[in-house]
Amino acid sequence: METQTMATDTSDERPERQRMQAMLATLAEMLRRLIEDVEKFCRKRRGRLALSELTDDELRDIGVSRSEAMTEAAKSAFWG
Repeated sequence: METQTMATDTSDERPERQRMQAMLATLAEMLRRLIEDVEKFCRKRRGRLALSELTDDELRDIGVSRSEAMTEAAKSAFWG
């Protein structure tokens, strides 16, 4: 019974490993951006909800009418 030894050709593996690392880095960056965007949308939504809960006197203090506050609060967290 003959034993075969397999030679590993690292010259073929290195470019593949570099491509994989580049893809993972790109994926990580995309995920980071997605998380930042979701956090931004959540902050906007919380701010709009807080605006909708202010009293007329508080709105007047910041120079916003009830109508403007309700229009802003009704905006989508993602599109507005």
